[in-house]
Amino acid sequence: MKTIGSPKSLASFFHFLGFSPKSKQFQCHKYHSITVLFSFLYFFCPLPVESQGNSPPESPLWNSEQILFITAKAGETTGYLDVYTLNEGEWTSVLEKIPVRLGRNGLLSGLEKREGDGNTPTGVFPIERIVGKQKKQIRNLEYTQIRKHYHWSDSPTSKNYNKLIKHREKGAVLLWDSTIYDLFIVIEHNTKPAVPGRGSMIFLHSWNEDKPTSGCVGVSKEVLETLVSVLDGDKKPSISIQILD
Repeated sequence: MKTIGSPKSLASFFHFLGFSPKSKQFQCHKYHSITVLFSFLYFFCPLPVESQGNSPPESPLWNSEQILFITAKAGETTGYLDVYTLNEGEWTSVLEKIPVRLGRNGLLSGLEKREGDGNTPTGVFPIERIVGKQKKQIRNLEYTQIRKHYHWSDSPTSKNYNKLIKHREKGAVLLWDSTIYDLFIVIEHNTKPAVPGRGSMIFLHSWNEDKPTSGCVGVSKEVLETLVSVLDGDKKPSISIQILD
């Protein structure tokens, strides 16, 4: 199976989005394809991975065969989710142009993200962990079934800052009491290591309210269930969150 870095698979992705590299001018079948293309090019270029603090990764390219693209204009609190997976050398669509809710102050570079600023951080993040209240079988990804005493620390002064903990702690958020934490995908912003004050609890979770999130990415419960069902750790899934000019 070819990876995202393969020229052939890249050409296939151009073709899938409605572009013909052989023509004198790229022609797009629909405007939204352009936004996904820009996000893909950002993902493909050798840029630092913002989820890992200030330390660049060993390799600038992700070897991913499943990509979640989240795109929005600067300052907007709504955006779109597109999901693609590589099967037998061809990129295929899983979900297209799914509305998402973003932080109350829109998107902001993950390097500038700060605790409580209301921004959703941009960057390219590996998908490694899923958390939920129900027993689930997740393909080749870490899954944690939370209990009533599980918390997530968002206190910059805590040694457990931006970590899932199995006990009560001052300043930590109890996950059990909120329906938005029934199931969520961890967006690995500021997790390895967690730098105090650089932002915590950045998740892709269910969100049915007609208002922005506090800094996460919100989707409908149905979409989230679909995402979790198709994710496969063997494909090294990633999520790309980008601002559109």
